[in-house]
Amino acid sequence: MKKLCLAAMVATVLVGCNAGDEVVEHGGIDINNLSQTQKQEYAELTANALAVIAQAADNCSNGIAVGETKQCDLGASNTTANIIVAKGQIDIEQQENQTVIVHTTKAMEFTSPNAVTNGEVISLNFSENLDKDYNMTLKTLPGGNSVTFKGMLINTADSDAKYWSTESTTGLELKYNENFKLPSLNNGNAVITGKDNQKFNWSADSNGNITAQ
Repeated sequence: MKKLCLAAMVATVLVGCNAGDEVVEHGGIDINNLSQTQKQEYAELTANALAVIAQAADNCSNGIAVGETKQCDLGASNTTANIIVAKGQIDIEQQENQTVIVHTTKAMEFTSPNAVTNGEVISLNFSENLDKDYNMTLKTLPGGNSVTFKGMLINTADSDAKYWSTESTTGLELKYNENFKLPSLNNGNAVITGKDNQKFNWSADSNGNITAQ
């Protein structure tokens, strides 16, 4: 019942009124009771999923002009060793200064071998319905793309849905390993927020290794 109530809050009552933040505050993961190992698992899962959407958005934006928008479906072709994508859809807008704004028109649903998921479906959402600041931004800079974001994830592994949000505190570099077909976020920092505004930071090094702090 709690899961259904929170879902209804997202869909109706709180739309346009900091819906994502409100849902996470009331139904988010209990960060204060997570072990360091669990924090590490949440951080790695989150970073890996973000990298998949960032790479998909980078590919989707190829060749579109400033002011144009485009929608691209997410599916098995976006799957990596860490994130098994079932479905989703992103909407991108090409802005000036080589900047792309990304929203999800359909949340990316995926599974992962990551232990914290228990094999259940996770969704990652950058919908404007959550709040206007829920999005991902890709900016092309000399040497690569800088990625910033604020998004919400939902894990249904337990009897009640578990929500958390993640937000970049610096830009992160998007890298793509051609040999392993694996995108990663490098050289940056972000934060994960759970219920009652509990938080922990995570960072990515130059090799894409994720560390929960």
